[in-house]
Amino acid sequence: MSRLATLCIAAALAAASTTEADSSHWSRSFSGLVDVRAHASEDNATLLVPEPERLGRQRSFMSAIAVAGLQAWNGPVTVVGAGRVYARTAPDAGERAARLYVDELHAEYAATPEHFLYAGRRHIVHGRSLGVNPLDVALDPFDLDRSKDTNRRRSETEGQDMVGFESLLDDRFTMTGYWTPGERALLAGTLNVQRWNSDFTALVFDDDRPGGGLSVSSTLGDAAIAYADFAVRRGRDRVVIRADRGSNALPGTFLAEEGDDSRLFPQSSLGAGYTLESGATFNLEYHFDANGYSSGEWDEIRDLIVANDTAREEGRFGELPGGNLLALGARLRQFTLRRHYGFLRAQHPALFETDLVAEMTIFHNLADHSGSMGWRLERETGPNLLLGVEGRVLYGGDLDEFGLRTARLSGSFYATVSF
Repeated sequence: MSRLATLCIAAALAAASTTEADSSHWSRSFSGLVDVRAHASEDNATLLVPEPERLGRQRSFMSAIAVAGLQAWNGPVTVVGAGRVYARTAPDAGERAARLYVDELHAEYAATPEHFLYAGRRHIVHGRSLGVNPLDVALDPFDLDRSKDTNRRRSETEGQDMVGFESLLDDRFTMTGYWTPGERALLAGTLNVQRWNSDFTALVFDDDRPGGGLSVSSTLGDAAIAYADFAVRRGRDRVVIRADRGSNALPGTFLAEEGDDSRLFPQSSLGAGYTLESGATFNLEYHFDANGYSSGEWDEIRDLIVANDTAREEGRFGELPGGNLLALGARLRQFTLRRHYGFLRAQHPALFETDLVAEMTIFHNLADHSGSMGWRLERETGPNLLLGVEGRVLYGGDLDEFGLRTARLSGSFYATVSF
């Protein structure tokens, strides 16, 4: 659905309800922020990307982002909008210096106090996992800006253009569904069992990889929570990479085969959270993704990387080894490549009994022990001003998953003004 169609549907839904809403008595609320950052990174060479400067990325730059949100309501009609303007100095190759994003713009109509219809662009998220959420089927993990805090990462992404509904069938059960033309249809039901302090959500969806999922969460006393998110989807979204062993194949050449579209591939996260009396919170998760490369498949990929890097260093076969590495890198552009991961998040709202907020996250590959560690320190210096510093380091061996990625060190200083 185009953005124009989204606006038309949202406007039509609002207009259709004017018989029940007095257009002269709209209530409104606005919110927003301006965020300015100084970024720096080490665009290091790896065996997979031996010449990162050819990617056209800038090692240091300034950026500014303005986020504005609007909510307006009149009787049974509510209109919600959120947009961003992002600008930066020295844009990367092929990028624009400034861009406008419409993250949300939808109208909601309350047919009854329990039944709602909506149309337009919005975020629909199921599941509770923080590291990787198997039930967030509308999200590309690369769209998340991990330099932002966890409260902003998901909201500051473009939503989907959809029409949908939400029905509160009683005080324990909620049914939701939406349709995104040409992309996805989804139906979900959530049951709240107060006796067990638990929520259960089941969903089914139809898109290019149809499937279903289940989410369970349960609070344990006043300080602990346990949760699990499980999804199963048809088809594999990673190509199978094999060395070309044909009689005329040169060393290092490979074949990329599409995954089996007839099989079902599960993905799951199991996690727990705990909050101390000081307000410090801890989350620990285990993530499994059957889409990821097995040990045998990864060994094949590693051998191809070594063969091409050796040939490139020795000057054999001309530009072919460098081209093979470039093609391999393009096919390995997923947020996760393997099957087993651990995730840890620790956050303290008042470190050392001050108003300094601290956060640390670790995303760890359990197969090769490589990973990503991020940290953040923030301090409010006024009622609407936040100053902070954040950084990220990738660790692992030269042929491990995160050791093959560039920008091993990165970070930024930032100032955020909210209103």
